[in-house]
Amino acid sequence: MFGRVPKSDIRPTDIGHVIIPEHESFACREMKWGWRVPWDKSPLINAKSETITSLPTFKPHLDHRCLIVADGFFEKGIRFIQPGEPAFAMAGLWQPGAGGDTFTMLTTTPNATVSSYHHRMPFILRAEQYADWLGEDWLRVLEHPDKSPLEKIQKQPELF
Repeated sequence: MFGRVPKSDIRPTDIGHVIIPEHESFACREMKWGWRVPWDKSPLINAKSETITSLPTFKPHLDHRCLIVADGFFEKGIRFIQPGEPAFAMAGLWQPGAGGDTFTMLTTTPNATVSSYHHRMPFILRAEQYADWLGEDWLRVLEHPDKSPLEKIQKQPELF
């Protein structure tokens, strides 16, 4: 579905690729990762999927859902990928801004692969959930994060 996905890693405040609904279809946009919030100097890069419908920070943006395109993610120096999949999507929210549009990534409780490394993980969507997340059935999607096993790729130590 995604075609060519850029291979560079992105970090908070970097530009990432997200998919948003647009004119009865979908569009890929570049946006900065991290929302500015008045109470913190650091950008807000994650949102707990369990609380986005109740917190005032996110409620105004629930109609601005996006797919964050990735080929993996990192926790504690370990890269996690979906076996046999060159790319996947994570659930996110985006907001328009005078300095450019920004997005934040939804998180959920970790699956068995990630749980020994971190207490949260990105909210990964299955391909059949993409249209629902961007459309009318997004609340139903929140109840079913993809908890499929992931492959771990650990960086090898430098020898020289």
